[in-house]
Amino acid sequence: MENNENIQINESSNEAAVEASEAKEEVTVVEQQPAAPVYEEPVRRIYEEPVRRVYEEQPFYSNIPVYTQEVKEKKKKGGKFWIAATAILTAICLITTSFAIGTVVGKDNSTPVSQNKTERPTSVSNELVQTPEYTPTIQVTPGDKMDVPELVAAVSPSVVDILVSNDAGGALGTGVIFTEDGYIITCAHVIDDAKSVTVYLYNDDTEYKAEVIGFDTYSDIGVIKIDKTGLPAAQFGESHKLVPGEQVVAIGTPYSLELTHTITEGRVSARRDNYNIPDLGVTLNLIQHSATINPGNSGGPLFNMYGQVVGINSVKIMNGGGYATYEDIGFAIQTETAIPLVEKLITEGKVVRPQIGIKGGTESTLGGVYVAEIIPGGAAEKADIKVGDLITRVNGKRVKTVEELITTLGNFNFGDEVEITILRGVDVVTTKVILQEPVEE
Repeated sequence: MENNENIQINESSNEAAVEASEAKEEVTVVEQQPAAPVYEEPVRRIYEEPVRRVYEEQPFYSNIPVYTQEVKEKKKKGGKFWIAATAILTAICLITTSFAIGTVVGKDNSTPVSQNKTERPTSVSNELVQTPEYTPTIQVTPGDKMDVPELVAAVSPSVVDILVSNDAGGALGTGVIFTEDGYIITCAHVIDDAKSVTVYLYNDDTEYKAEVIGFDTYSDIGVIKIDKTGLPAAQFGESHKLVPGEQVVAIGTPYSLELTHTITEGRVSARRDNYNIPDLGVTLNLIQHSATINPGNSGGPLFNMYGQVVGINSVKIMNGGGYATYEDIGFAIQTETAIPLVEKLITEGKVVRPQIGIKGGTESTLGGVYVAEIIPGGAAEKADIKVGDLITRVNGKRVKTVEELITTLGNFNFGDEVEITILRGVDVVTTKVILQEPVEE
């Protein structure tokens, strides 16, 4: 199903205007003492509930890295490029967006299979490994849990630099090795418009040309491949076992290739399941953390202290439209979300999510998905869903936006039966829907 069959979402977001008033006390000069210095109190800003302002203002999110204006092919010693004049393109708040309910398919979201040279395997070998439960008095085998220098030495070979050439000039990103035969995970926004992709391995100035295997723009997960075997694949841990306050380390290449494998550390703030990012029009399972990430870190790994990848760094909250500057609010895609998508991209080249066969949009007053059109022959038609219905729950789980509905349906498989709760006029109606693949109109 083409993207022009998608839902038109009309949401209006009102940015809260923040006004800082400045107070300056009058200068008092002592008479008959002209030589005395004039004292003027410094300007004092008035802040009102600064923590709450983070939520009241409309924050601006930015995928990272964002595209550079210019890529200067100036060789450094060893043959790597230098990225100059980085221009941050912050994502503006979306007023009208288009989605197909429950599915992200087609050429705008995934690399067409016909463009790939690599023969797709039927399965991939890297699976999540068990992560020890975190407790303040956890006992582990010596050598399992590492301090930061030990961790960096152990995991750095699995992190790569990615240099992309595109119509905007170029982009710089990071990736993590998924399999020893050359599959590498990164972010979709790093590679989705790439004309060419070059990979640099750790402590290796060789330029490896990479093939784009596939990407899914909704989840921001992408996969590339280089023609090399024997690579040090990373271990991938269970992000759902992370707890607030747990230490994590991010490795990436911000700003330029000269800063390859920059190390930042921080703490897990929270696991943000089904977290809505309005400026990007998506709802994802994310890890909020305080390890500093910058343009160039996108696609790079977030490690726990066992040397396991627990997230793929993707987005951060940046300048709030001139009202405020936010620091160390970064988000990584949880591994439980990323790995199944990576496997689909490797084996199929795209991600197809179950759908219910409607067109509609977010109803922001009551919260839910308004049904504007029923796709003939689709699951909704068979389940007697009608135009004008407001979908409010899936299997009892509240859904308030199109993005939440897409994410929720993505947790099911084709052929699964789900219960849809609908507000029809003043009546609450439930109906069973069998999820399906996209229906050609």
